[in-house]
Amino acid sequence: MTGHTFGMWRAGGLGLLGLVIRIARAVTPASDTPFPAWQGMQYLRDMASGRGKLEPLDNDRYGRLPWTSARDVLAAVS
Repeated sequence: MTGHTFGMWRAGGLGLLGLVIRIARAVTPASDTPFPAWQGMQYLRDMASGRGKLEPLDNDRYGRLPWTSARDVLAAVS
C-alpha cells in the first residue's frame, strides 16, 4: 500500500530476551508504575517459551455458547 518493501529479521532468542530483561530491571529506577517495560518483556518471554500454557483447560465451565461471527459483532457495534 505504501510502496515500501518490508522484511522480517530475527531479533534474538529467549536467552537474549532474558538478558535484556535483567538489564532493564537493573537500570530502571524503582517506582510505583503498575506495569514497567521489563514486565511486558517477561510476559512475552514466558508466552514464547511455553510457560504460559493453561492446563487443563476448562472450556465447559460456561456451558454451551453459540459462536458469533466477526461480521455479526461488527454489525452490532456500528
